[in-house]
Amino acid sequence: MAVVDRSARVVVTGLGVLSPVGETLEDFWDSVVHAVVGTRPLQRPDAADFAGRLAGEVRGFPAVRGTGDRVTRLAVAAASAATADAGLVPWAGDPARAGVCFGTLLGSRAALEPAVTRFHRAGTHGPATGGADAPAVQPPPVVGLADAVAREHGFLGPGSVVATACASGNSALAYAAEAIRAGRADVMVAGGAEELSAGIMMMFASLRSLTDDALRPFDRNRSGLVVSEGAAALVLESYEHARARGARVYAELAGWASACDAHHMTAPHPEGRGARRSLERALAMAGVAREQVGHISAHGTGTPSNDVVEAAAVRAVFGDGGPALSSLKGALGHTQGAASAIEAVACVLALRDGVIPPTANLVDPDPACPVDLVYGAAREAPLDVVVNNAFGFGGNTACTVFTRPGLGRNAG
Repeated sequence: MAVVDRSARVVVTGLGVLSPVGETLEDFWDSVVHAVVGTRPLQRPDAADFAGRLAGEVRGFPAVRGTGDRVTRLAVAAASAATADAGLVPWAGDPARAGVCFGTLLGSRAALEPAVTRFHRAGTHGPATGGADAPAVQPPPVVGLADAVAREHGFLGPGSVVATACASGNSALAYAAEAIRAGRADVMVAGGAEELSAGIMMMFASLRSLTDDALRPFDRNRSGLVVSEGAAALVLESYEHARARGARVYAELAGWASACDAHHMTAPHPEGRGARRSLERALAMAGVAREQVGHISAHGTGTPSNDVVEAAAVRAVFGDGGPALSSLKGALGHTQGAASAIEAVACVLALRDGVIPPTANLVDPDPACPVDLVYGAAREAPLDVVVNNAFGFGGNTACTVFTRPGLGRNAG
C-alpha cells in the first residue's frame, strides 16, 4: 500500500470551464471580471416544465462534440479543455498513473426520468424484469462521469464520482489531491458538472429557495437563488511530475478540508460551525497565516440564511478586517455540484492576474453581513492566497486553499 506523503506538493497545470457566461477559459474570466450576468428567462422548448422562470444555461454547448447525456458531455468537454491547457493531449505517460474525480449533485435526472417512464409504460412482469419490449434503463449518469472522462483520454488510474451536494466540486478536488499525495497517481483531472433539469428546479422550488428576481449575494434585498448548469475541470499534478515535463504551473492546491454541520438537512448551522471548521482546517493544512489570505470566493447563494451564516463564519475565523470576499453566483447562478469547481477555476485565475472579481447583482450590502464585499467593479490586488468556500445540503462544507507556486507549508 502506498504511503501518504504529507509533504508532497499538488499543483494546478490546466483549467477548463463551460458556464452560462462563457465556454472558453478567457471568455469566462472576462465575463466574471466584468460582472456579466448569465441568468435569464429560460428559452428551451420544455421551459414550461420547469418550476422557475430564470436559469443559467450553457447556450452554445450543443455544438460541442460528444455523445451521451448532457451532464456527461459537459464533464468531458471541460476535462478535455483542461487537459489540452495542461499540455497533456495526447497523453504520453503511464495511463495507470492518471485518474479522474468529478463531483455532481444529482447527475442527470433529465436523462434518467424519461427512461424510467418509458420502461413502466412498456409494462412490467416483475420487479426487476420489465415487459418483453421494455427499453433498458441505463444506470444514472452520475456513476459514469469519471468513466466517460477516463475513456476519452485513456486514463486507467483512480476514478471516482463524489456527491456532497453543492460542495461536490471542492470535494472532488480534495479527493484527487489526496490520490496524488498517497502516491496512487501523478495526474488527476478533477472538477464538477451539472445540467439543468425540471427535477432539480422543482427540488429547489419545493424548498422555497428560488427567486424570480435575480440572485443577489449578500444584498439586503436578496430573495433566493437561480439554478444554473455548467462544468469545470482542473488538472492536478504532483510538483515533481509537472517539473519533470516542464509544465506551466498556475498555482498550488495547498490545503483542503471538509466538515459536517450535523444540524439540519438543508439549513446551515446558525453559527456556521461546519463552515468555520472547514476554513480553519484547510488553512492549517496549507500552512499559511490568516493575514496572507487576500480573497475568499464565497459560497454566497443569495438566500437569506446562507449569506449571514457564511459572513459570520468568515468573521469568526479572520476577525475584523478580513480578506476581500465575493460570490460568482450573482453572475452564474447556482451551478449546484459544479459550483465550487467553476469557482476554483476563478480562484486560480485571480491569483494569476491579481484581480478579485466583483459580486454581480450586489447593490445594497446587508449590514448583517459585515465582511469586505467586492462589488460594482473588480478589485486589483496582489494575491498570494485565495480560499474557495463551498457549503451544501446535508451539512456538507468543504474549503480549498490555492496559493502562488512555492508559498505553502510544503514548498521548501
